[in-house]
Amino acid sequence: AGLYIHIPFCTQKCRYCDFYSITQKADFRPYHPNPQFVERLLQDARFFKERYAIEAWKTVYIGGGTPSLLHPDDIRTLATGIREGQKQPIQEFTIEANPEDITSEWLAACSEGGINRLSIGVQTFDNDVLAVNGRRGSREKTIAALETIKRRWQGELSCDLIAGLSGQTAQSLADDVRRLIDYRIEHLSLYGLCSEEPLPDTREDFISELLQKNFALLTENGYVQYEVSNFSYHDEHRSLHNQIYWRMEPYIGIGPAACGTLIHEAPNGSVIGAERFEGIKNAARWMTAADRTSVYPHEHIDRKTLLEETLLMGFRLSDGIRREDFTRRFGAD
Repeated sequence: AGLYIHIPFCTQKCRYCDFYSITQKADFRPYHPNPQFVERLLQDARFFKERYAIEAWKTVYIGGGTPSLLHPDDIRTLATGIREGQKQPIQEFTIEANPEDITSEWLAACSEGGINRLSIGVQTFDNDVLAVNGRRGSREKTIAALETIKRRWQGELSCDLIAGLSGQTAQSLADDVRRLIDYRIEHLSLYGLCSEEPLPDTREDFISELLQKNFALLTENGYVQYEVSNFSYHDEHRSLHNQIYWRMEPYIGIGPAACGTLIHEAPNGSVIGAERFEGIKNAARWMTAADRTSVYPHEHIDRKTLLEETLLMGFRLSDGIRREDFTRRFGAD
């Protein structure tokens, strides 16, 4: 199975973000050691591994929130603990980071823990756009982080950008994309801004136009679009972990609000059933509850729902759905 680890803490909430995160720290201190929090994550990883007889983690992704608020010692402890008992190496071990948190010491801790992929939330290099959208950091800090990564990091690098941020222009987004192209990063995600409230048609059209122009720019420069929002340089650096989601393969989620889906298959690969978990959105209770099943409530996913989700997620990929896999899993074409 894959493993997703949710670090729900942020120093401030970006105006466009709808992921579960908290700025009231609930005993979590940014940039300081938080050994109790890390130990609880490791306990939950062991709990799920034992409960469902998971032999190994295929991929691991530490997301958030802001995982780069973790102290280097905690990164090292968490990553080393997750790898403990693996009979084969984790194929891809990713951690998300904000550019302004990147230091040589933090990168070294990631490497020592066995993390081999960074996902940096750039979003934009435009200082005015960052300010309007309530995001900390600056163009200067992001450039400094990329330079540090270039000198100190031996693993792969992915960066995120967003199209449609308040105050963004077609020129500023194109400049952002070109700057990352110049760094020859291995992987780039370019997301269209989403909103809980419907956006005016003119704004939706503008975002669509931004995406199409910059998708073309990325393609011209050797980046292959393998998913709706994701590009791999020369198609050699696809995100293995995210492909688990898109192909509806099993993964566990640990941490407050972390989701997971376990798909139970017969020896011939046909689907028997599935369970979906979601950690409760209450960090204090998540930390202290003795009964771990109580903080990861789950629901049964029936075959029809799983079949529909497999179609929905599979059509995100340029490869589409593997017909023979679908037939094997569901007994239907």
